[in-house]
Amino acid sequence: MKAHKIQFISYNQPILIGRFMLIFSRRRVDVTNFAFRKIDENDGEFTIEFNAEQWAAENLLKQINKQIDIFEATLIN
Repeated sequence: MKAHKIQFISYNQPILIGRFMLIFSRRRVDVTNFAFRKIDENDGEFTIEFNAEQWAAENLLKQINKQIDIFEATLIN
């Protein structure tokens, strides 16, 4: 397993944290760090660091991109 990081920009809504963590817990992925940075009044940048295989990280990125409220998501190795 390798450390990965997904950064994405979305609406600044507390309910989104639970939605994203549910994606990781269903796939039994070990999240090592979670951060949020407010960009403006309505938007925020979420950063999730986790350990997974490369294929699993790419699948998680696809799943997060499918979420309605995501503006932009990137996978950082």
